[in-house]
Amino acid sequence: MQDATGGPPSYEDADLWAVGLELTFSVLADADGSFTPVYNPSERLPMAYIVDRDGVIVWNEAGGTGSLEEMESVVLGLLGP
Repeated sequence: MQDATGGPPSYEDADLWAVGLELTFSVLADADGSFTPVYNPSERLPMAYIVDRDGVIVWNEAGGTGSLEEMESVVLGLLGP
């Protein structure tokens, strides 16, 4: 939702994050600002989402208030036994 300098994101920024972190999931560059009001209406960073296999957001947090243990629990629950 922003680049490394805090400025507006670009597609190149998204690609750098994805390649640099070896991400295997989609990375969004909100270059025109249309994503932020929908998925981060209070504009609090960081934002984190867990999306299930059907593309449904099943967990989210704003401002880094959650814990890795909480996120892990949600992911493991989605993966099943």
